[in-house]
Amino acid sequence: MKKGPSLTFNPTREGIEARISEMELKIDRMRSMYESYFMGMERMPPDALRREMNRMMLEMQQVPISNASLRFRFQALSQKWVLHTTYWNRTMREIEAGTYRRDMARAQRHLANRGGMLTEEEAIAIGIPQNRVKAFIAGQQRRAAKKGPGEIRVDGASPSPDMGKGSAAAPAEVAPIAPGPVASAPAESAPAPKPRSGPPPIPAFARRSPAPDPALPGLAEPDFNGAYDRYLAAHRELGTAADAASKEKIRARLGKQLPRILEEKQCDRVRIEVVVEEGKVRLRAWPAEAKPG
Repeated sequence: MKKGPSLTFNPTREGIEARISEMELKIDRMRSMYESYFMGMERMPPDALRREMNRMMLEMQQVPISNASLRFRFQALSQKWVLHTTYWNRTMREIEAGTYRRDMARAQRHLANRGGMLTEEEAIAIGIPQNRVKAFIAGQQRRAAKKGPGEIRVDGASPSPDMGKGSAAAPAEVAPIAPGPVASAPAESAPAPKPRSGPPPIPAFARRSPAPDPALPGLAEPDFNGAYDRYLAAHRELGTAADAASKEKIRARLGKQLPRILEEKQCDRVRIEVVVEEGKVRLRAWPAEAKPG
């Protein structure tokens, strides 16, 4: 005779309801403990409680639930558990790789003023928990090594540099207007004015022309247009055209970051490269040699 599964609770309606209520409380408690760990308030994640919750979930999946309301509660509980565990696993991987978004945000706020990389003491001082400082520093060094010498990333959410340090863009050259003689016609030959209906036309000197796009420091307008066309083409090849940033957004981002690039690399001009990494289209600025005069 085949024996049924051994259970740690009574599989009656009351026993199932009590077990589901207990699991709901455990998930809420575990969510609070994980958030405390992610914020650095706890030194260790709640691994023991998670193993117990996994065992209870597997046990409940072996029990047929005939009551419709209890079956709905357990299905909702299972979906909630899957969502939470997916989020916890992803965050734990980010912490182990030193790329956790909260730690990255703290570092970016600190480095916006002085640049460079954080030391372990500085990372602890800005609030990164001590038990994950080494992983963060290692991830920081890997990211710096991946960029390579002379390569500057201009995509992503890097902090904006101080605009007072950037080199100003060269003013656009305006073609001079050659003066010419002004001919005056005799008053007798002037045609008689025709009656006009409606408001008078706007004088030519008062008409507003659309404001030109701001010049980008160290980058000619044709080079920028070509880089943006390659940026859109790369998104179309990936099938992510809807995710492409607008031309105005890319221009604004470059306008904030190019002055810092020109100052750090001691160059007058840059060239923009479009690359695809890990399924994402990225822009990079490289120092370019100045054209001979």
